[in-house]
Amino acid sequence: MKNGLSTKEFFVDPNIDRAESLPASAFADPEFLELELGTIFARTWLLAPQENNTEDDSANLASSLEKKGSRVPFNLLGKPFFLQRGQQGRLKCFPNVCTHAWHPLVESSSVGGSIVCPQHGRQFDNEGRFVAQAGFEKKKGFPRESDHLRNIQNDEWGQWIFVSTGEPLAPFREFIEKLQQSIPGIKLESLERQRVEGEVREVKGNWKQHAWNYMDNFHIRFVHKGPGGLADAVDLSSYRTELYKFSALQWAYARHGETGFEHRFLADRFRDPKNISKRVFALWWFIFPNITLNFYPWGLSVNVYMPIPGKPDKTLFLWYQYALDQEKFQNRNSTWLSEQVDAEDIEAISLVSTGAKSGFAPRGRFAPNEEAGPHWFHKLVYETVFNGRTKQ
Repeated sequence: MKNGLSTKEFFVDPNIDRAESLPASAFADPEFLELELGTIFARTWLLAPQENNTEDDSANLASSLEKKGSRVPFNLLGKPFFLQRGQQGRLKCFPNVCTHAWHPLVESSSVGGSIVCPQHGRQFDNEGRFVAQAGFEKKKGFPRESDHLRNIQNDEWGQWIFVSTGEPLAPFREFIEKLQQSIPGIKLESLERQRVEGEVREVKGNWKQHAWNYMDNFHIRFVHKGPGGLADAVDLSSYRTELYKFSALQWAYARHGETGFEHRFLADRFRDPKNISKRVFALWWFIFPNITLNFYPWGLSVNVYMPIPGKPDKTLFLWYQYALDQEKFQNRNSTWLSEQVDAEDIEAISLVSTGAKSGFAPRGRFAPNEEAGPHWFHKLVYETVFNGRTKQ
């Protein structure tokens, strides 16, 4: 791509019958990843890290910000930020960069007091407004707007905090509205975080390959085949993919009713009026561009496919588990095949990544019935990148 990025080269036709996938270069070229970071990941809602960067590894980000005046630093895609709980209880997010000489402002979690830069003593209030700094008392035309901290959009939902580093494609609630409606019987605040091995790991494959695989139900009968695979655990004939503007839902009935949801947890629309004994195996929600919220009878698995700047063929995979039912959570691997499905997907994507870098990977076509989800994802990536791209 030394001669620049060609829109035509990446075009994904809205008509699935004509559409081709994104080219292999979109999954392997550092220049395209850099473009994505400045477009997709600057205009969408991203999950803030679950850990609070303190010595107390049992605390998560949300619990560390319960008190008024509390603040916590965190990093997202290699950029420094901090969250601040204002005196009115409202959460704010700011770049963790002083507006004077760019030193980090918040080096560890704390509660109370103003924000004081450790390098030169510049002070800010809890709203991010400049307060004072020695030597600037009589300076004309000061403070300017740029001397205050920039407000980064954020929202809270359940136990999680989301931020958008630029102007988001849509309000946060629009991203998750359909999801919230699907789980009226699940209280998100009551879910209990469970530490598991491999929560944060670098894996092979571009972040989009992981999202593509997630949106593809076609692979279930092959990668997760029986006996003893996901293809056996769900009724594949009932598999549904629902596509919305910035989110998507995949779900299916369990092959064995006892492994499915009790009806009280989910919206009534998931009941089969012809056979009330049928129960949903899982709700697999995808929030564009890289968050999956997977609801099972045992609880919730949150997956995030985080790109790694400078490494287009690698992904930082976040895998957080929350228990709704402790007994069922203990059986998540034997009954709902949690670790097995994860391992099978990771292996398949590592092989796909090798193919993408081989120089022999043409642009593929989409099977209209089975691959509506992957087509939706490829099209949305294309539209977000090139509509948000700075004109040359």
